This record gives sequence, structure tokens and C-alpha cells, in this order.
Amino acid sequence: MSYRRACICPFVVAIVVLDVSPAVAQYDPFAIAPGPRRVDASGSGGLLLRSEWSDLVLLGSISSVGGALEQVLARDLVVDPGPVFDGVVTYWEGRYGFRVHGGFARSCLAVARSCTATTFAGRSGTIDVDTWIYDVGGAIGLMEYHRNAIAWPYLFIGVGGVTYNLERSVGPPLTFIERRPPLSNGTIVVAYTEPDTLLIAADELGIESRFALNLGVGGDFRVPVGGGSVGVRLEVSDHIHRSPVDIQIDHVEGFRPASTRVDFGYVHNLRAAAGLVVQFGR
Repeated sequence: MSYRRACICPFVVAIVVLDVSPAVAQYDPFAIAPGPRRVDASGSGGLLLRSEWSDLVLLGSISSVGGALEQVLARDLVVDPGPVFDGVVTYWEGRYGFRVHGGFARSCLAVARSCTATTFAGRSGTIDVDTWIYDVGGAIGLMEYHRNAIAWPYLFIGVGGVTYNLERSVGPPLTFIERRPPLSNGTIVVAYTEPDTLLIAADELGIESRFALNLGVGGDFRVPVGGGSVGVRLEVSDHIHRSPVDIQIDHVEGFRPASTRVDFGYVHNLRAAAGLVVQFGR
């Protein structure tokens, strides 16, 4: 009896292995199951908020005895909030999509959050700024796609750029400050330590383009119509890039001249928009 069981067991195992092996060979854990193919296009309008291009920075040295002999003040610079208009085309397969986005905004260049009280290189007046935003990337739905579903929330990420077109070329708002040393019992006391000679160079701002990363979330509310659907689209996104302001400090004296750049970090372009969306395909 035990001999018969020993003969039958390998035979059963062989049948199971031969039956399962084709399915195992075809299984790919990283494969994305295709879904309904469709294309949607949307046009929207909203508001674009920008963080500062530069911070309030004081360049130079301060003597504890003689006071501040020479200072250079780099004031905060920002593009004022303004309206933005966008267009997006997305190709979907199930939950996954590929999107192309472009947008345009118009505002003005502001110092200390004021466009009207702006002075650059001795010239005052408002400086208009046209902003172009463009990127390509991917999108993923937060739920399985169903044609009859009213809501379709999704996330998206992309790479592209932001281009600023200033009405006229201007330099960063640098102000040179000279202050006499403080008086001590009616006597001027000056401490001299042979300071380095510095050259401060600032590039003019005109047409500035920066590589940008785009992150966002959106949602569609659609009604099926014929072979597609129409609805309303809401999106919130952030386009992140390096500051266009470039200030370089060069030590022009000494055995080894050195250069240093003032790093103003990253600029955020926060966009909130709403508009219409049309879908072609089921």
C-alpha cells in the first residue's frame, strides 16, 4: 500500500506542475493591465501665486567699533499674483495617462509686494511680466475608471519649464548704503583692518527661462454624452524652479581670487484653476 502511494504522489505533482507552469510563465507582477482608451481636453482659468525670487539680503561687513562703512542691500523681488489660463490634453488607458500642459499668466514685477512703487536703475514705473508655463508628464487616477462614474480624481507629475518675459530688461533691486561711524564723546573712531575689494555683479532680468518640476492634484465631474462625456475640471498644482535672480560676489584681490553666488533657493508657482473638460472615447 505504501509503495503505491509513493508511485502516485510524484505523478500527481508532475501533473500539477505542468498545468500551472504556463500561467506562471505568463504572469508579470509589474505589468499594467490596459483599460479603456480615451482622450480628454480641457481649458481653464484661475489664479497664479508666486513665492519671492529673492529675499531681503544685506551684503558687506559691519565693524563692531567703527559701524557699518559700506553695505549693499538686495531687496525682495517677486512677481505679483495674477490670472492664469491653461490648456491640457491627456491620453488615458484605464487609470494611467500621459498629459501635455501649457499656460499663460500676466502680472507685474514687484518690490516689497508693490508694483507701483518699483524703482530699477533710477527708473520708476510698473514693469509687466508675461509668464509661460509648459510641461509634459504622467497622471494616475485615484480609483478604477468607470464610464458612468461622475467623479474622477487623479494625481499628476511632470517636467517642463517656466519662461518670464519682462516688459523691459532690469537689474535686481540693489541699494548701496553708506553710513558714518558712530560718535564716541564727540570723536569719530574708525577701525581699519584692510578689507578685501569685492566686485558685486548682477545679471539683468529680461527673458528668463527655468527648468521646472510640476506636481498637482485634480478632479473631473463628468456627464456621459454620446461616445464621450463633458464636465468640469478642478486642478491645484505647483511649478518649482530655481530663482532667476543671479548675484555674484568676486574677491578681486589676493593670491587666490574667489567667487561666491548668492543662493535665493527655489521659487514656487502655485496654480489653482477651474474649467471645462471634454472626453472622447469610453
